[in-house]
Amino acid sequence: MLNVMQHSRPRRAAAILVGLLHVLSAPVTAWAQIPQPAEPASAASSPASAAEAHSHADAALTRQHRMRHLAERALVPPETLKAQCRYESEITTPPPAKKIVLTFDDGPEPGATEAILKVLAQHHAPATFFMIGEKVERYPELVAQVLAQHPQGLASHSWSHPNFHDIPPATQEVEVRRSEQELQRVVPDDKLFRYPYGNSSCETNALLHTLGYRIVGWHIDTCDWAFDRNGSVDAREALECGVLAQNRKDYLAHVLSAARAHNGGIVLMHEIHPRTVAQLDALLSELEKAGFSFGSIRDADFQDTLR
Repeated sequence: MLNVMQHSRPRRAAAILVGLLHVLSAPVTAWAQIPQPAEPASAASSPASAAEAHSHADAALTRQHRMRHLAERALVPPETLKAQCRYESEITTPPPAKKIVLTFDDGPEPGATEAILKVLAQHHAPATFFMIGEKVERYPELVAQVLAQHPQGLASHSWSHPNFHDIPPATQEVEVRRSEQELQRVVPDDKLFRYPYGNSSCETNALLHTLGYRIVGWHIDTCDWAFDRNGSVDAREALECGVLAQNRKDYLAHVLSAARAHNGGIVLMHEIHPRTVAQLDALLSELEKAGFSFGSIRDADFQDTLR
């Protein structure tokens, strides 16, 4: 009986993961059709609640795409994923000891960008902002504020933030080139690109390198998209983000624990998630207390982490 049970467990786990992959591979439109609780009209009309709704919607998309990544890692041989260039943003190179690089995706974001810049100035911390091209076009005043404080701090995060695993190579190219056109006036010659959701393709890797970009991933995933939803992460999200069981309800403890585990590294955060903005000052203070210093992704000792 014991032998039968032992042999059945891998098959059962594989079946569960196949089911998870099937569900998580459903079109985004199908997820959008799930009924949501109605909001009071007064709350829905306020700028704060609109920003919160935007954050929740983005978190739902992020969760869908990141759980697909988790399922693929469990089901697909690593050499196959590597051959298909599925996750170029995963960094295996160790970072410089005790050195942190702060990165913020999905901006510029009114209200959040200004607040982040204020905290960074207080801590004299450089940062890199991976901006969405259409938002750069929409909020040029915020781009100017970032450039004034971080002249080398702008990088590309595509034009409209699609999942590159869900669109054909020709559309991927449009995303890169349109963002390039919008950002070319403000980014340094040393151009950087981060894939939305970290999802890459061989075709776009080749295009980016032809255009002179280097691809940037991360060592430390703050999982701010999951913590923002209800203040905690579930077991699957924790596995995807590397959140220890004791930190699943403690955002700061998770990031600090990951920083210690990696002994530094590139930190992934998002401007659009309120938890990032609200706890940034406390996070940077705790990192400083733990003996970490803040560097730039363009520093010489971080170059071997870029692709």
